Amino acid sequence: MTLQNRFHKALLLSDCIPTGSHLLVAVSGGADSVALLRLLHGLPETLNLSLEAAHLDHGLRAVSRDDAAFVAQLCHQLGVPVTVARQDVAEIALRRKGNLEEVARDVRREFLEATAKERNCDLIVLGHHAGDQAETFLMRLMRGAGTAGLAGMRQVDGRVIRPLLSFHHEELVTYLEEGGFAWREDESNINHAFTRNRIRHQLQPLLESFNPNITSQIAGLCEQLRLDEDFWSELANRTLTELGTRVDGGYSIQRGALAKLAPSLASRVIRAALREIRGDLRSITATHIGDVLQLVCAGPPQGELHLPGSWAACRYEQLLLYREPPELVAGLELVLDGPGTYQLLDGRRLQLSVSDHASGGNHAAVEFDASTLQFPLTLRHCLPGDRFRPSGMDGTKKIQDFFVDLKLAMEDRKKTLLLLEKETILWIVGLRRCEGWRPVAGKPVLRVQIMQKES
Repeated sequence: MTLQNRFHKALLLSDCIPTGSHLLVAVSGGADSVALLRLLHGLPETLNLSLEAAHLDHGLRAVSRDDAAFVAQLCHQLGVPVTVARQDVAEIALRRKGNLEEVARDVRREFLEATAKERNCDLIVLGHHAGDQAETFLMRLMRGAGTAGLAGMRQVDGRVIRPLLSFHHEELVTYLEEGGFAWREDESNINHAFTRNRIRHQLQPLLESFNPNITSQIAGLCEQLRLDEDFWSELANRTLTELGTRVDGGYSIQRGALAKLAPSLASRVIRAALREIRGDLRSITATHIGDVLQLVCAGPPQGELHLPGSWAACRYEQLLLYREPPELVAGLELVLDGPGTYQLLDGRRLQLSVSDHASGGNHAAVEFDASTLQFPLTLRHCLPGDRFRPSGMDGTKKIQDFFVDLKLAMEDRKKTLLLLEKETILWIVGLRRCEGWRPVAGKPVLRVQIMQKES
């Protein structure tokens, strides 16, 4: 059976490209992408596929313009519309302060997505084959990826399609040679400065000396891992919905319930949450996930980790996951000269008023005997060593201990305000008033109320 017929049969079995699709094919000019374009072009008209091509000149090689010209000529020959663009990837990598390989991949993906949108294409088709899958597996293995990462590239990943994953580079080259079809060799593919090239030209041949079928076996393992990960992913997402809550762009997950899960499921719940808040899991390794799980199961009541592109923290019974640590307000010290409304930095307002009778206090308002207090009062954040006399108690208590009793998260402690007369704490705003200074019938009442910021 010819490669063209095998390719057609594989598409029908996988159903990865629906009939009538408008495809954008990424064509670099190399053997793999040229073979992909020609194989798609040679499919029966009954599939009703319409093809467009896209080529990005990275500007990294002196002959890159020749590659672009070759792709343009090839597409003209086949009658396939093509979009060709050039970007200075080296300059972009310098600006983004990233690895050249990774930035080149990001820029290429951004170009393909933008072109697909502009050209109204349904799918983006890439020429990755079984060898690329094996390289990806080995690269991720060395970087410490978990089973989800080791599952490799998917044949269908959103609107990105990789129909050649079950084929080998050698048979694609043979197909081109037998058809008399030209392609361009990219000399950067033999540059051992790039990790992927060292894997391709040094590690894979070494592995093949032990097992000539290692590439196919790795590809098969990736497929099995993908099937397993599809099951786990569905279960993890469902569990995350049950245990987690989206808060301010991050996630709050029930720590105790998460710790009781099997580690294989708990780690995937953490990964699912991180993917939600980051958009991807790039640079997140199995070691990072293990560290978060260790923090959840055996860490202190309040501990935190700084991960690549994200932040994890345990706050008593909650695991918090954010892209960045919450911004902590700077130390505040506001002098309250008398009754009135005072604007706070976080958008809230503090209102002080004097009346002839008490109205009753609550968590957001307290009342004092105005005749026993002297202005100015002070509003500030907590300081180490602060103590107060809680209402209903005879002695004093460290505010730090009071926070521990409440199991108040570290970020909430930093934001908590204190109302003082001279050195005496009258009110831990929103939480607890002091003992004494209560309103007395027939004497003026000072009412202090915290007003939430207006929506």
